[in-house]
Amino acid sequence: MGLILDIGCGANKHTGSIGVDRRRIPGVDVVCDFEKAMPFHTGSVSTVYLHHIVEHIHDLIGFMEEMYRICIPGAKLYIRTPYYASREAFVDPTHVRYITEATFEYFHFPNYYGLKTNFSILSTQYKMRKPFKFFPRYVQKRCRRYLWNACIEMDVLLEAVKLG
Repeated sequence: MGLILDIGCGANKHTGSIGVDRRRIPGVDVVCDFEKAMPFHTGSVSTVYLHHIVEHIHDLIGFMEEMYRICIPGAKLYIRTPYYASREAFVDPTHVRYITEATFEYFHFPNYYGLKTNFSILSTQYKMRKPFKFFPRYVQKRCRRYLWNACIEMDVLLEAVKLG
């Protein structure tokens, strides 16, 4: 069993996790610039919560490679992020990128750019606005793709795939 991290937790750390953030505030256990490097051993982490953090990361490729380094085989990454076509993705001036369903496909091996990652997407769930959340899934998909602000955010579950 590895460590459980909540990166970018702020004051709302997941119970039982190690809170990692850039600022020293209540609930934060480790203060570091997680865009540069994580102060955890290679293969020491079993669970990572990344709730509303990936949209703030300037070098997402480097960050995901660092996540992969610290993960044990089968580690889970729980990612929550504003949906790219939502108002929430655009209003925060600290957001540096917009995340789609396909963003995390680039971190699966073999990947397009020779990245040092191999994450499988286990699930993707969407938080739809009313009335869209009451529509059948196939209609929700079209609404997400073609309508502005139909979907608020998405949850993506990744698994670190490593041999042995």
